[in-house]
Amino acid sequence: MNSIIKNSKQPIVEFFYDLQCPWAYIASKRIEQITKRTNAKVIWTPVLLGEIYKAIKAPQGKAGSATDVMPLPKRQYITKDLLRTVQRYNIELNFHPRHPIQTIYALRLLHATPQSYRAALTRAFYRLYWVDNADISDLSLLLNTAQSLKIPYDEPLDSSIFSNKKYQNSLSSSTARAVEYGSPGVPSFWLEQYPGGGRLYWGQDRLHFVEAALTSISTGVSIEQMDLLKFYPRCSVEKKFNGNNKKVKTLKFWFDFSSQYSYIAYTQLSWIKKQAKCEVNIEYMPFLLGFVFDRIGTPQTPLLKLNETRKAYDIRDMYEWVQFWNQVGDKFKFYYPDVFPIRSVNISRIFLLEPKTLECIFKACWVDNIPIGTSNDLLIETLNKSGFDGNALFQATQQNVNNVKDKLRENTDRAIKLGMFGAPVFQVDDGELVWGQDRINVVLDLLDGWTWQSKDIETMKKDDEKAKL
Repeated sequence: MNSIIKNSKQPIVEFFYDLQCPWAYIASKRIEQITKRTNAKVIWTPVLLGEIYKAIKAPQGKAGSATDVMPLPKRQYITKDLLRTVQRYNIELNFHPRHPIQTIYALRLLHATPQSYRAALTRAFYRLYWVDNADISDLSLLLNTAQSLKIPYDEPLDSSIFSNKKYQNSLSSSTARAVEYGSPGVPSFWLEQYPGGGRLYWGQDRLHFVEAALTSISTGVSIEQMDLLKFYPRCSVEKKFNGNNKKVKTLKFWFDFSSQYSYIAYTQLSWIKKQAKCEVNIEYMPFLLGFVFDRIGTPQTPLLKLNETRKAYDIRDMYEWVQFWNQVGDKFKFYYPDVFPIRSVNISRIFLLEPKTLECIFKACWVDNIPIGTSNDLLIETLNKSGFDGNALFQATQQNVNNVKDKLRENTDRAIKLGMFGAPVFQVDDGELVWGQDRINVVLDLLDGWTWQSKDIETMKKDDEKAKL
């Protein structure tokens, strides 16, 4: 994040969205709340998600869906994360039984709609899709919805509006502009007033970065001088907490030393314990992420296999999180290693044999740029410098002392059975998986007693059908 945004005029955020994306639906609710708090203006810009994927050469499945091409464990997790998110923000959502529905005509009509009325029509269309489960590809339904809002159009509001080249071109050019700004998908948020040529954020789970930037633009106060924690959303609706306030809870931390996000999350474990309203016991669960990737059909180094747009965004996002946690949590150093990926088999076994080596190993990998995964001699030397008997520890792991090889294998097998597909993963009292250092706010909510109703999409669809009978 840049230090100072020297612009005192009203902050403006351009919101790129497709009606087909449930995460963009969530973002449409949250961005309006954020802009009210920051006195900002939203430019509502519909885009074609499938065309973004084509332009950046991202994999996609049916009707442009990225979820369709994910490994099954990740697809199942994303579904649960979606349901957990709408419950956290108290957003009504009924997953459409025929998702994804074609949205191109609805998006063209939105481009024909004056900007001052576009938010209202967007809300109506989102409700049709994600609450009423209507057929949003029905042209008469789209026209009737717009007519009910008494929107003044420049031409007659009839079926000819959908074939109007002006609005087709507007939708295409907006989609191309989102790609030009570096958007990997939707929802995306473009801040033109951000210094250095503007800034794009992707995902409803990055809206705390958007709010901080809008506040900085509005006030002229540097982001480094702000209390960023107040922008990091927590589940504050009291009725969502069930009084499950045990005095002591166990937080399982599933990690791989080769994962930069595992390291980032590790640096904040003490901060999590300080923030939680209960005593927290951390249980460290190392596993071999590369083996998991192999079993579920994911590339061994996912970041290196991403399309260039997504890769560039993820690298910038990673450093933004490093800065965020250094500002709100426990401070730490970070250096992306010259040798990557990191072979973590031996170092994970050594940790299981001697847990006190945790800091030494993480620091070597992600601070000191020591390629301990490539050389046993270098690993031993690094351990020796930290006060351990490196040779003895290494030889013990090779001889499977205390069954460390079996323990690591068991952890990895268990991770696969639980449905893991990445690292880090958190579990509160052996509960639902929470994936990613960017979900630490969810972890804190669970530690503080928040509970949510876990359903899969198929159960949700059946419940919806029963309700309609």
